[in-house]
Amino acid sequence: MNITASNKKKIQENRREIFELETSINSNKSLVYATRATIEQNYTSIMRNYSSTFLGNHNLTTQNTDNLFRNRVAILTNMEVEGEVEINFRESMTNEANLDFLEMQATVNDLVLAVNDRMSEINSLMIETNKMIMKANQASVDFNAENLAINKRFLNGEFHPSKATSSANKERSERNGARCIRLKDLANKTATELGILDDKAKKNSMNVLLNAADISKRRGLISDNQKAIMENQEEVAKMISYKIKRKD
Repeated sequence: MNITASNKKKIQENRREIFELETSINSNKSLVYATRATIEQNYTSIMRNYSSTFLGNHNLTTQNTDNLFRNRVAILTNMEVEGEVEINFRESMTNEANLDFLEMQATVNDLVLAVNDRMSEINSLMIETNKMIMKANQASVDFNAENLAINKRFLNGEFHPSKATSSANKERSERNGARCIRLKDLANKTATELGILDDKAKKNSMNVLLNAADISKRRGLISDNQKAIMENQEEVAKMISYKIKRKD
């Protein structure tokens, strides 16, 4: 087989490989953007859950704690005592209440610090992710500029069939064949990793939904807690009123 016939056979083989590559790479493209859509949706839902659990539930339960402490202080302040023993009881109980609620606040502060630290790490990861995207965008710009220049070389006659040689065709066909092999390996690797990532994204979607349901359930418990504290406030108010009437 002469070199021209051999080149023709190799070109046809490459064409088949390229057709199969188009199928697998475009399939990966569809899945990668579908997975990205799921991940973006998860991100939006996660941030909504974060807002609900931190800005919503956390602030509500913190307010409940503050109101509960206010009730305790009012109860102790208005407690009628006689003698040093009873006074010491009231004052030591007041100190204990202060320590209880300060300990709780210190624990909450430590939790918020840990949350802030995680959010800071997430921000750093997002910054690095943006840099990755920017780098990829620049690579696309460079690729487009390079291929625009090649188009111009075709148009101005620099690349013309009349200038072709069998040896150059052979070299190009062999180079294309090698690239097909590398791209096939890359496409297969991407397909495998995409399958894993897509499964992970779908599991995250389910966990986000369960998380949202748990947040709503806990908000109900917080509301019940709030009602109980308000009832406690009414009892404290009655106690204070009773004490005022006795003084009158």
